[in-house]
Amino acid sequence: MDWQYLLFNPNGRIGQGDFWRGVAVLVLANLLVHVIPLLGGLIWLVLIWVGIAVYGKRLHDAGRSALWHAVPWLVGLVAWGFAMVVLGGAILTAVFSDGDVSPWAMISAGGSLLGVLGLTNLVWLVYTLWVGLAVGDSGDNVYGAAPAINASAVERE
Repeated sequence: MDWQYLLFNPNGRIGQGDFWRGVAVLVLANLLVHVIPLLGGLIWLVLIWVGIAVYGKRLHDAGRSALWHAVPWLVGLVAWGFAMVVLGGAILTAVFSDGDVSPWAMISAGGSLLGVLGLTNLVWLVYTLWVGLAVGDSGDNVYGAAPAINASAVERE
């Protein structure tokens, strides 16, 4: 397997096996960036590109545009924007309440943040399963030749 092609080249197509290997790399790397304080942010930016390459090629294999990869990002941004408005409202209420802060306002704001985190994770999980389990085009399509079949998988059948 060509890891450089899998992780960094957004052109072409990949099969389900390569997609899941790419997703495993993305998940492990995203867990590691939280351990590395300063370089983690830069690595995370590289991981955005890796995600575009891996998900995009898998979408290409199913005959879809890689622009579909923008959908979960947009859902997450809108959800986080909503949560920030709710949190900002709770903070402003606390600041201008003359010391009479309702604990329920703060709990509500925290709950909305947890809800948004859960919603965005659910959207990404469903999206990843949809992309990963999609049936690829059997022959060549607009995005290139069909991915090579793993010879060892064919021998087992």
